[in-house]
Amino acid sequence: MQNYKMTIAYDGRKYKGFSKSKGNIEKSIQGKLELILKKLYETEVEVIGAISTDAGVHAKGQVVSFTVANNQFNKKEIHDYFEKYLTDDIIVLSLETADARFHSRYQMKSATYEYRLWKKDAPNRPLFERQFVNLMVQLLNVDKMKKAAEDLVGEHDFIAFTTNKKTRNSVKKMISIDVEENEYEIIITMTANGFLLNMEKKIVGTLVQIGLGQIPVRSIENAFEFKEPDSVGHISSAGGLCLLSVQY
Repeated sequence: MQNYKMTIAYDGRKYKGFSKSKGNIEKSIQGKLELILKKLYETEVEVIGAISTDAGVHAKGQVVSFTVANNQFNKKEIHDYFEKYLTDDIIVLSLETADARFHSRYQMKSATYEYRLWKKDAPNRPLFERQFVNLMVQLLNVDKMKKAAEDLVGEHDFIAFTTNKKTRNSVKKMISIDVEENEYEIIITMTANGFLLNMEKKIVGTLVQIGLGQIPVRSIENAFEFKEPDSVGHISSAGGLCLLSVQY
């Protein structure tokens, strides 16, 4: 038996998320990877992702692990096989052998996401970036967004920020969240020890609505206190969200 750790990147626009489900194997990143491994090893091989990114979400540093029954192929042969059969919107960044106990999901310490907002008053509309940013049609008060983001840091019950109300553990630790502005974009970068379903997009939606003056700055405090989804903002579109890295 040989365990592998692989880092991949993908353009998530065509996919229904990382995880496969009945009827969407070809429309999931996991399904694509498993089909290639099945072709190579002529048997089922499970691919486990560190983070199950949602439909339409991109990744620059997703980590997966998989175990194969034998060493008939070396790392280069496996890597080359993936590159030969993967579609143009998924690439393998690195492949390495791992300890038998390594598990991409259970041993993850934190993950970092980035969300890109293209400013209404940017010098021009996005061209090459247009599929990977959320194009704003109103001006945002970035100072308000930064102030509100401070309330997210620390360990909190994020149940108001997920669409999965049946989750068993909604307490997560937000290690850091930064709201940075340049001439063209407002970039929100967040690192946490885990993320709930749609949590990243609800956090961004809340900060955007605070920046637009549609909900008060203390909305995040209210969400943690009352645990009600009415306290938070909308779910932002998936296209501006990207999984940057996973930390172990």
